[in-house]
Amino acid sequence: FGLTITYDWQSQVTVSVPATYADTLCGLCGNYNGDMSDDMMLKNGQVTSQPATLGQSWKVANVPGCVELSKEECPNAMTTLGQTEVVEKGCGIISRPDGPFGACHAEVEPLKHVQDCVLDLCLSPEREDVVCQHISHYADVCNAAGVAIGPWRTDDFCSISCPANSHYELCSKGCSQTCSSIYVPLRCSERCREGCVCDDGFVFSGDECVPMARCGCLYRDFYYKLEEVFHPSKQEKCQCQAGGTVTCEEIPYQNETECQIVNGVFQCPSATLGTCVVTGDHSYLSFDGTAFDIPGTCSYILTETCADDNIEPFVVKIKKGSREKMKVSGVETLSVEVYGLTLTLARGKKGTVMVNSISHHLPALLSNGRVQVHPHGTGVLLQTDFGLVIRYDLLHHVMVTAPQDYQGHLCGLCGNNNRQGDDDFLFPDGHPAPNAIVFGSAWKTPDVACSDVCAGDDCPICMEEKKKILQKPNYCGILMDPNGPFSSCYTTINPALYFDACIHDLCLTEGNTNVLCQSIQSYVSSCQDAGVTIEAWRRPSFCPPRCPANSSYSLCVNLCSSSCVGLVDASVCPQNCTEGCHCNAGYIFDGDSCVPKDECGCFEDGIYYKPHESVLKENCQVRCTCIPGKGLDCSSHACTDDEACEIRDGVLDC
Repeated sequence: FGLTITYDWQSQVTVSVPATYADTLCGLCGNYNGDMSDDMMLKNGQVTSQPATLGQSWKVANVPGCVELSKEECPNAMTTLGQTEVVEKGCGIISRPDGPFGACHAEVEPLKHVQDCVLDLCLSPEREDVVCQHISHYADVCNAAGVAIGPWRTDDFCSISCPANSHYELCSKGCSQTCSSIYVPLRCSERCREGCVCDDGFVFSGDECVPMARCGCLYRDFYYKLEEVFHPSKQEKCQCQAGGTVTCEEIPYQNETECQIVNGVFQCPSATLGTCVVTGDHSYLSFDGTAFDIPGTCSYILTETCADDNIEPFVVKIKKGSREKMKVSGVETLSVEVYGLTLTLARGKKGTVMVNSISHHLPALLSNGRVQVHPHGTGVLLQTDFGLVIRYDLLHHVMVTAPQDYQGHLCGLCGNNNRQGDDDFLFPDGHPAPNAIVFGSAWKTPDVACSDVCAGDDCPICMEEKKKILQKPNYCGILMDPNGPFSSCYTTINPALYFDACIHDLCLTEGNTNVLCQSIQSYVSSCQDAGVTIEAWRRPSFCPPRCPANSSYSLCVNLCSSSCVGLVDASVCPQNCTEGCHCNAGYIFDGDSCVPKDECGCFEDGIYYKPHESVLKENCQVRCTCIPGKGLDCSSHACTDDEACEIRDGVLDC
């Protein structure tokens, strides 16, 4: 009927409506009645002169990470910043008569665009990208007016990184050819737009340029990439095949009402989604719900793909720690191999991840965002674009959630994820193992010398008298108390595994209260990640919360949305919350601690850098330094003749 909406994936939205909708609309865009004087109409029909009041009236929801910035925080922004600084900051390029937009000034008044640019820069001085967004918006308006503009982007100013098989054009005529336009020809606008255009011989398939032979499928009005697996309904699982063919199979879900959208992916937890758990000294729970104990302190393959069925391969390994110091074994390291990367998280190493042996600060968005690693409560959350989710508390608790399409295609300590608990103990060759100990030994990695069994005094025995004490509500019994703070979770997560692990670990540590609190927190994490709301359970006399400087405890924290990276792009943040510490007013999370907002570092190409941090990149040929509020400042670098570029202790250096 003529409604047209555009979005540049950053800050610019345009809405065009046909004349038949005149005087029938409301909202921030006004009522479209030809009278500008009543455009700022509130929901109650009154007209205001205050833009902030208008915005508050039409706000529809509280979004995590959403903050309201007042224009009063930057009074007379043009005067405050000074005209020279405006030009230096970049906004001034819009209004320069001899600049790339000079020919447009007669058609589109530049002053309002410059003022908006300066105001946003004043409100968010650490986000220099807003300047580029405003200039890009003015360029689009000029293109729409039919004015030819000059080149304004350079390698070191508002540069655009185009995906593989594409290039940047200042004025791309008509529509870019897409795979979906093969099936439904596009109605193209006559005006040009700047942006990335596929090279000759390539077309857009979603967000990437591919040869036409690699185009996907149009199915029920939606486009799917080649080999993509999707669920058009609760009963169907389909895959896009070559030539635009879609093959589907029926899936008999046990309980359709539990199906839901998880991070944009259709999932049915009860029928097709498995979570494997490692917790405490020796307790494991397979994808299919089999609980077992492995006393070994070795490096193990927790789970990996073991069948090539057009699914993305991955490997998850854990290294269990020795019992010499702690008396109980924790998870010393967790490593994930996916998309050609090896990511390693280490016990107690808060705020960092090793990527191919190089240490990076969290959060980290790798492989063009296909792999994301975020601080999550007191631990770390790793997730991939195909649905693999891993949580690690950096102590002793790991949860691996497998994508539904991997059902029956996995092997390792977590089992095969085929919804049958009686065949989880399989050797790598597929034959059944006689017991859990032998099964665990079969999945050791060969690179670490270790003991996979206990002997003599190393095999702890918990006396019945001690068990009875530890089963009381002031110890592990709180996990099983039907009137306790966790009873709402019992129908979702069986507490038996955590209860048994708690008793075992407390026996080994002579009732160590830290171990008790860690055991309970493991169950809390499992419940919260399953979407269960947990009652307050910590008290000043029982597992009191401990938070670092400038932060406070909360049962529901989303660190990312109120972080330095969340300021830049909150869309990359996980949506769920978990128990942890949130930053106090005036402070913001930098991936490791709470800092004043003006002490945020740089977030570029998916990697976060601390303020003034200097690193070598590209085989030591480039040195980059984080300049707060501006980004990375990079220059060429070379090792001397008697030096070699190598990685030492997680750092690339000469």
